[in-house]
Amino acid sequence: MRNNEWMEKFPVIRLNEIARRTKSKAYAKLLVHRLVRAGKLTKAARGAYSAFEDVFSVASNLYFPSYVSGLSASYRNGLTEAIPISITVITGGKHKKIEYKKYVVEFIDSKQLWGYHKEGKDNGVVFAADLEKLLLDAFLHPRQFGNFEEIENAFKNSENIDVEKLKAYLLRLNSNKVYRQVGCLLERHQGTDLSGLMPVNKNYYRLNPFIGKGRKLNKKWRLFE
Repeated sequence: MRNNEWMEKFPVIRLNEIARRTKSKAYAKLLVHRLVRAGKLTKAARGAYSAFEDVFSVASNLYFPSYVSGLSASYRNGLTEAIPISITVITGGKHKKIEYKKYVVEFIDSKQLWGYHKEGKDNGVVFAADLEKLLLDAFLHPRQFGNFEEIENAFKNSENIDVEKLKAYLLRLNSNKVYRQVGCLLERHQGTDLSGLMPVNKNYYRLNPFIGKGRKLNKKWRLFE
């Protein structure tokens, strides 16, 4: 492409890639400096820039693999009316949070880097949690949903849950605690009974991860509420 238009094709462009194409790291730095000053590029992270406005696309393409989850994914999927103050990205390493287009992007280190998909095409690609994985993430990373009400909103407003996929994801995760928390809320808000998928062990857990031991006991799921 002529001039610098090729940079607009990618959600994230690295300084090293610009240097490779221009065959000069010194010129690449100068070029980026000029483009940032002209408003053609925005710095996303150290050595990473973008011409994109969509923070979800930029955030989920900074590190690979990674995907958008938490309250920001709930909002993006229409599961809540609460506007998130930050964008949550699940990734496989520790990265400092960044600011992009007045948004704060937080990166959560996780070993459970699966259950996501690619949305869009060409220059609008976003990696986002599958709905079924988002429900698991609600208990794997509850702080990223803000509060228990927002976790419940995700279950209340998820009308197109693939129950078989959800079961497969729960078996893959193999967490008795998360299985029971998800099973309880899915039964409560969607009328879907997952009992029998996994044995309920003798331990007692909290349904609401934001409070201490509750007074009410759900005997079926052995959860304090």
